Amino acid sequence: MKAVGLVTEYNPFHNGHIYHIQEAKKLTGADVVVVVMSGNFVQRGEPALFDKWTRAKAALENGVDLVVELPTFFAVQPSHLFAEGAVKLLSALGVSDMVFGSEHAHVDFLELASQAPSIEQGRDVQDKNQTFASAYAAELETKTGFKLTDPNDILAFSYAKAVIKLGVDIRLHPIQRLAAGYHDQTFLVGQTIASASSIRLALHKGKLEKIQDVVPSVTLQAITDGSHTINFEEKFWPLLKYRLTTDTVGQLGQIYQMAEGLEHRLAAIALGEPGPKSYQSFIKAIKSKRYTFARMQRTLFYTLLNVKVDQMQAAMQDPYLRVLGFTDAGQKYLNEIKKTVSLPLISKVDQNLAKANLRLDYKAGKLWQMLANQSEQQDVTRKPISVKSTKLSVNREIILGD
Repeated sequence: MKAVGLVTEYNPFHNGHIYHIQEAKKLTGADVVVVVMSGNFVQRGEPALFDKWTRAKAALENGVDLVVELPTFFAVQPSHLFAEGAVKLLSALGVSDMVFGSEHAHVDFLELASQAPSIEQGRDVQDKNQTFASAYAAELETKTGFKLTDPNDILAFSYAKAVIKLGVDIRLHPIQRLAAGYHDQTFLVGQTIASASSIRLALHKGKLEKIQDVVPSVTLQAITDGSHTINFEEKFWPLLKYRLTTDTVGQLGQIYQMAEGLEHRLAAIALGEPGPKSYQSFIKAIKSKRYTFARMQRTLFYTLLNVKVDQMQAAMQDPYLRVLGFTDAGQKYLNEIKKTVSLPLISKVDQNLAKANLRLDYKAGKLWQMLANQSEQQDVTRKPISVKSTKLSVNREIILGD
């Protein structure tokens, strides 16, 4: 069986994702669609709106055949590490093609990425007035003429870099983003696609009626019936402030992604008088030209989970394939490849795994439960979701959310 791979967050799952799934299968002639999906926390360091099981179920009921979790140590990372982890997992699953959205789908990202090593070797990253990503993009533009600024282009470039670095045999297929920009936060009359950002914003404002036409029924049901993290900051901030208050600066300095004395700035602002009153006011106070908003959120996430540098480095060296769900076709594909899969294949988590290999995912799941006020276990005893294969259609003039 031929498999096409998608890298997703589905935060939340919407109509653009359905189109993406259908186009991926049509473009590659694949028999099954394999998805590597972020778990309970997404790349920006925020909790996903719905837990990983809810999002996996939505995908499986709308054209995906197999969902594997992208472990937290890959999922909550800058684009190059996020992409490298995802490509590593898709390669282990025998995927021959990847399909992803891009703002400039005509670009040969493999060719662009082939010029990256020389840029990296000569890059000057000492300028404190710009982010690492901005400095990198400036050098890439100088060398190639291509301006790498759009979010999906950055991921596309990162996938290409990962394919080259890992030496895997995966063909890359960018799809042009035709509507609903990544950061669009508006809705038009008759619109059937919207960005995930605009959907989350509408939900945060309590405007459920705005998203009725842009998400499938399974997502609407999750919104009305399930646990969610729409207002997660109200619970996140007291937990984070406790960590920043009780840990010493030396302890904070050992946290993953804590660099260049950032721990001193975090502690000083958190403990200052009168001090920030909310998560938003705190993160605005600590942000600088040197660090992006997403970078700071990731650092705060790892601070709250108390993830040390050595723990993260060890975890990244020991990846695995955690199966969240499959259709009958996906299960058939798993049975076909299981003897050749190069990474541990996990379908059920017990206490031993939760305390060892999956320790970070387990902790992230527990944190998500707290933020969503959910009692249901996220890892231990949970079995993969199983659904029947489906064939759905969606308006072809729209494409791809975040």
